[in-house]
Amino acid sequence: MGTSDVLSVGISGALAAQRGMSTSSHNIANANTEGFSRQRVDVGTRPAQVTGVGALGTGVQINQISRIHNDFIASDMRTNASITSGVQINYDYTSQIDNMLADPKAGLAPTLQSFFSSINNISNDPSSQSARQVLLGEANALGERFSYLDTRFESLRKGTNETLKTHITDVNNIAASIADVNWKIVLAKEVSQGEPNDLLDQRERLLHRLAERVEVRTTEQEDGSLNVFIGNGQTLVIGKNHSQMGLKANEHDPSQLEVVYKHLNTEAVITQFMKGGSIGGLVDFRDKILGGAQNELGRIAIGITKTFNNQHRKGMTLENNLGGNFFNNIDKTTPLTLARETNQGDYSFKTTITNVDNLTISEYKLNYHSGKYTLIRESDNKVIDTFDKLPRHINSEGFTVSFDKGTKIVDGDSFFIRPTRAAAREFSVEIKNTNDIAAASPIRVRTSVHNLGNVKPSIGEVTDVDTPSFTTLKEALSPSITIRFVDENHIELLDDKGKVVKTQQLDEQGKAIPATPAIPAEPGENGIPATPATPAIPANRKSADSVEEDDSKGKDIGVEKLGNKIFYDPAKGINLFSKQGGMETGYSVKLSGEAKAGDVFVIEYNKDAVGDNKNILELGKLQSKRTLDKGTSNYSEIYSQLVSRVGSKTNELSVNSEAQNILYEQSKAANQAISGVNLDEEAADLLRHQKAYEANAKVIAAANEMFDTLVNSLRR
Repeated sequence: MGTSDVLSVGISGALAAQRGMSTSSHNIANANTEGFSRQRVDVGTRPAQVTGVGALGTGVQINQISRIHNDFIASDMRTNASITSGVQINYDYTSQIDNMLADPKAGLAPTLQSFFSSINNISNDPSSQSARQVLLGEANALGERFSYLDTRFESLRKGTNETLKTHITDVNNIAASIADVNWKIVLAKEVSQGEPNDLLDQRERLLHRLAERVEVRTTEQEDGSLNVFIGNGQTLVIGKNHSQMGLKANEHDPSQLEVVYKHLNTEAVITQFMKGGSIGGLVDFRDKILGGAQNELGRIAIGITKTFNNQHRKGMTLENNLGGNFFNNIDKTTPLTLARETNQGDYSFKTTITNVDNLTISEYKLNYHSGKYTLIRESDNKVIDTFDKLPRHINSEGFTVSFDKGTKIVDGDSFFIRPTRAAAREFSVEIKNTNDIAAASPIRVRTSVHNLGNVKPSIGEVTDVDTPSFTTLKEALSPSITIRFVDENHIELLDDKGKVVKTQQLDEQGKAIPATPAIPAEPGENGIPATPATPAIPANRKSADSVEEDDSKGKDIGVEKLGNKIFYDPAKGINLFSKQGGMETGYSVKLSGEAKAGDVFVIEYNKDAVGDNKNILELGKLQSKRTLDKGTSNYSEIYSQLVSRVGSKTNELSVNSEAQNILYEQSKAANQAISGVNLDEEAADLLRHQKAYEANAKVIAAANEMFDTLVNSLRR
């Protein structure tokens, strides 16, 4: 080997050691740089020089500066980052609802309790103006609490939309940066024919930030650029080009923002595909948790309003008038039916609540095509009903859809129905005067002091406040109706002039049952009838000698075969007027006990009954009466179920967040174990490269000395 060969080998070794020290120094300098992957100098021997005595080594060469990185682990870390970010932001927002609803001061439960306590106070002294004033105050406080909670819900909705705008902007900026780095990587690889490690790390950091906003998938192209996909396969970045995400108003509700994918001159709504990252977490919170809680609060507001109003209208005020609506009639005014902005027709519809028992917290889509309407429940995407005429009573869902206005409807027109969303904000007290609180029953039954029997009368349930006879009850019972026992087993009804009131029994559908006409005798031989005549059978009779009875379900006893007498069974009593005698009064009077002929009871309007508390007691019972959710829950229970559901969801998100954080930290640790910088290891490598450099420097020095010796020998 010549002097030049030794020098060349020494120089190659020194350069390799120098590059090794430089790389180790770069690793040490970036030890705390987020997303940095440590690098390593890959070296190999130079091609050997073939000689007569064999192949002689020519030194070392640097093959490449490699980046220590595992794509699978990096992808797993991005996935965990996406899930963790989505769960965490969902938890942060949901916990706000949980704290608000369960707060012993800010929640609905304490205000509802105070409201019913004030009702119970009136029952102790129905004429007390101070107690009545307290009730109005508590009722207004209840309305304010509903409004407060709904306002907080709307505030959270606006906050969610604003955060969505910020994160969508972040996604677009990150996508542009990834596309830019993609192009730089392609150029760098063309120039150097090697891997641009720092650019690859920069792109990985951008991908990680993107994954925190939205779930991503990637594929690498041959030129080294990376394609990035979101949602349901929409391409966000392809090579050096990128698309954008955006927000736009919902086609039915401008206040509801939808996530859209923008590419060239087209855009598509992809809200339903946002399943990961902070954007997915925000969408899930807004549409499922916040929307469900607000709809549930509205359902409670409608339930209280409708059931309380129904009972209040069965009572009588201090002014001797039938009770009106206590609360604003929100079951008819607040359900929303929103037309899609792109509808070609101008039809609009109106939704009213008909049965609070069957109300759900779902929303509905009503589509029109080929002369038919299709109603789809959004919560489970189930077709509820198909029909071609309006109005349509959707009994299973508790509401009715009817035509409002317009001149035409076109195939493809669509409408969105929100039965309960707006109810809580409109909850308010209708009455303003304490005298208008209907604490008393509008009906009373007087017992004659001359009665000899032990029959006890009582006012039964007021069955229907909407019957014409009940709405005019004040006039209908002035004059009064008298119940008189003809004997121990028969009753007749008398008007104020002592005349018998004509009665006729009704069938199960409330229709009058006609009497069976008499059948004349058939003539026989010599004028002797072959078949005796059959006397006429009055309405609802099985035979001329029998009395029709049906009390298996508390129904009325039948009409006597002659006249207008009503049969009375002392052992079973009687419930007058619920279906009795064809008189649709809207109320019933119960009689029980043994009667004597001549016993008299008078049904009259309960005028000036300032001390009567019958209806206020019934109103108080609504606190514990199961009037909601198909008769399974009362007001407090349905609210407790809402608090419980939100609390359960909050706890679930908390547990998932903690678990997901552990998985995320584990994936980060796994990535760090491979790509992270170990300072001790790098210090050792730096020392090793330094020693190698020094050794190669000596080789160079030795080669230089050999060369000098050779030159000097030639000069002599």
